Amino acid sequence: MSAVRIRRGALGICVALVILAGCTSWFPALELERAADLPTARGSAGTDLLYVTGGCKGTCVLSYPSAKPRGSLDVAGAGLCSDKHGNVFVATAASSGDAVVYEFGHGSTKPKATLNVPGDLAEGCSVDPTSGNLAVTYLCQDCSYGPVAVYRNAKGTPATYEEPGVYLAYCGYDSEGDLFADGNSSSGFALVELSAGRSALRALSVNQSITFAGQVQWDGIYLAIEDLSHPVIYRFKISGSTATRKGTTQLAGAGKFGAQSWIQDNTVIVPFSPKGSTPVEVGYWKYPAGGTATKVVKKPLGTATLAGVTVSVR
Repeated sequence: MSAVRIRRGALGICVALVILAGCTSWFPALELERAADLPTARGSAGTDLLYVTGGCKGTCVLSYPSAKPRGSLDVAGAGLCSDKHGNVFVATAASSGDAVVYEFGHGSTKPKATLNVPGDLAEGCSVDPTSGNLAVTYLCQDCSYGPVAVYRNAKGTPATYEEPGVYLAYCGYDSEGDLFADGNSSSGFALVELSAGRSALRALSVNQSITFAGQVQWDGIYLAIEDLSHPVIYRFKISGSTATRKGTTQLAGAGKFGAQSWIQDNTVIVPFSPKGSTPVEVGYWKYPAGGTATKVVKKPLGTATLAGVTVSVR
């Protein structure tokens, strides 16, 4: 059985929520048509921006936190991430050949770099704040696992790492350059770590049941892991090979299914499905308090399935 089929079965939706035109085929990696930079709120290049992939027939670009329309990208991805310089990385599926990750400068609609991924679907990504390395989880039709690729300085050909039998979904670096990735295996949820300076993944034990592996992100104190089912964020302390739950962020009103989230300061931003299993709205919740959403964004996202969010700070 292919990795893609297993991932589809595990999530019960189209390949990681990225197939915009249906559940039967890959969507094409679209060519960008716009070359000019996006306008920014207040006419200032310093405006923070919210990127929502899967919306606006590609990826919506909104002001943050006000969520006012600023433009769009003509590419959609399974997930996306940003670095401390405001660069945004969009992980895509492949129409032929390898999947790619597009890198955009803050507010730009023209990619500054394109990285080839040795698989059919690049799914999650994260940038190491200590080195600038880019990690990308991906799937491929002929793989018996879902690896993670690490690009030195977010360039060139990656080094790849895998945990036998584990299909990695999302990944995140901590403040020390340690990489964590979650996913699914035949025995359920899995969490692995690539410690800074190491050359192999190691499995971690987790004292919390997680149904569908979601976003992995360091919140400054704990490792935050999203469960996409009835979306919730769990916070873990990592000690040795053990991840111990230290807190839970309940997202009231987030429905039955979520997509890749993003923690920005004291807010967690989550694409969610108010009805059914298709994320079509974006909510802001207090982090780590949770509770009721402080803001819900519906327009101009459109009716497509939303796959993920990130904030670009400039």
